[in-house]
Amino acid sequence: MSAASKKQLAKLNKVKKAKAEELSKQVAAGSQAAKKKLKKLEKKIK
Repeated sequence: MSAASKKQLAKLNKVKKAKAEELSKQVAAGSQAAKKKLKKLEKKIK
């Protein structure tokens, strides 16, 4: 894997984690839709 693609991958993961964090807040507020999205997102992050 080239350094450039590694950097891009790290950047994407950061974005995904930020989104997951945002969704976590919505889930905490009681959003069922956010809960489903968060589960999907967590699968992608792993």
